[in-house]
Amino acid sequence: MDTASTLQRFSVFATTPRSPDLLVSHHNKKRTTAYAMPENTRIVVTPEDVDAEFKFVVALKAKLDPGVATNAASHLCLGLVAKAAAERPELLPHMSFLDFPDADEGTHAPVSGLSLVVLEGRPAWLRRLRGEASAAGLLSTDFTAQMTGGSYADQLERMRRTPESELDYYGVAVFGPRDAVDPLTKKFSLLR
Repeated sequence: MDTASTLQRFSVFATTPRSPDLLVSHHNKKRTTAYAMPENTRIVVTPEDVDAEFKFVVALKAKLDPGVATNAASHLCLGLVAKAAAERPELLPHMSFLDFPDADEGTHAPVSGLSLVVLEGRPAWLRRLRGEASAAGLLSTDFTAQMTGGSYADQLERMRRTPESELDYYGVAVFGPRDAVDPLTKKFSLLR
């Protein structure tokens, strides 16, 4: 399947109920992994379906350079949605992605109708947040210093050589019910 066809198929998936042949896939040089989405899973919802009981949180290492922080937050958000699609597709509708039409009938979408809170804190707090989110069964992802610089092959090799206890966490993203996420992030401050 060519890129245009893949994008077209994904676009159809994103705006209409899923048809049985649509897949989200991940490709690399050695293999292709495809994840079938459950029947009738919708990524884009109507404004009436926004689920305000859920929230996104991105917690970043305090005092990161603004460019590094932006890069980390972007990777975290992309990873969180990709992980939901691959492992927890039942959460996608709770992410409340909406079409935002303008007065000229142009569409600016998909953007989540939920708040995305960006916090900052100490490195030890990030490691703890990662562990607690996982233990609570919340959708989460992390981004480390080892995932920057050089090629993706260099980054993968650095990660393979680094024990978890030595990883330099730049950030952790969490998605889930507010009442489960809020207690895990109460030590963090809003990023300013």
